[in-house]
This record gives sequence, C-alpha cells and structure tokens, in this order.
Amino acid sequence: MTSFDPFPVLTTPRLTLRAIAPSDVERIFRIQSDPEVVRYAGRGPDGSLADSERRIATVMTGVRENTSIRWGITLKEGGELVGTGGFWRWNKPHRSAEIGYELLPAFWNRGIMTEALRAVIRFGFASMELHRVEAQIDPDNRASARVLERLGFALEGRQRQNWYYDGRYTDTALYGLLRGELADAPT
Repeated sequence: MTSFDPFPVLTTPRLTLRAIAPSDVERIFRIQSDPEVVRYAGRGPDGSLADSERRIATVMTGVRENTSIRWGITLKEGGELVGTGGFWRWNKPHRSAEIGYELLPAFWNRGIMTEALRAVIRFGFASMELHRVEAQIDPDNRASARVLERLGFALEGRQRQNWYYDGRYTDTALYGLLRGELADAPT
C-alpha cells in the first residue's frame, strides 16, 4: 500500500508540488477566500484564517491517515504558493480517486494547472496504483473542463441538479480518465 511518509515532492519544468503546512495558512486563505477561485466550488469562500487553518488540518489528516493527498503548487522561480491540487475520495479497493484543484486567478491561462495535474495524475497511476481518476465540476466551469480535456479526460455524463448551494440546485459534469489515457500534449 502507498505511504505518503515521506511526503512525495513532485517537480515539473516550472513547478514544485510540495506538502501543505500550517505555515501556508495566509497563502491558502488568499486562494480559498477569492470569490473567483471558489465560484464553481458549490461552497462559499473562506471567511477567516481559522477557516483556512481547518482546511489545512483536513489535508494533513488525510495525508497522515493515507486516505487523501493534496499538494501545494509552487512556482520554482520564487517558491510562491499559487494553488493546490490532489486526490480525495480515494476508493482503494476499486483503484479510483477524485481529483480536485484550484489556482489563483493571476496565474490562470498559463498552463500551470495542466502541468501540475499531469504530475499529480502520473503519481496517482504509478504510486497509488490508480486505474481511474474522476473529476466532478460545475458544467459552467469551461476553464476547468478545458484543463481536464487537455489531460485526456472524457466527459462521461451529467448529474442533474444534484448539488444544492446558496438557494439553488446545480448540475455536476462527471469526467473520467483511465490508466493509459493521460495526454502528453503540451500545456
């Protein structure tokens, strides 16, 4: 079984993906409190540093208990934490997990998330022995859909009005990627 001790640091040409630590709370708050970042998340933005501290504690518990893993996405040049990404809802018997991610808007449209997720997914297939990676997104989130499609994910369906937030129901688009389908096209 995969162990996340020591935490697996991943590198790409422009990025270092590393463990998220309590000392990242201000940066995580900046990401998670941005209304544009959480626009399609089906939840509100973090309202305080305490919210972000709880978020970090949840991430660290998942890593410690070997049930989920999430990386801080940092730029190699300068080391700035600009987003996070990783796996949750890890179904070990069925070798599948759901991927989630977010990135500060100042870094959108630069291929950063595609580059980061390609490394994360490679880790999932190679080290977590995943056979399937899923992503569930708001169908209106075209930017996220483009990232998934660049990586080779296929749109598998749409769950109608399965999520309730802020007084309304929204749909969920389900994307899937199987081992061997990861696209190696440029970001």
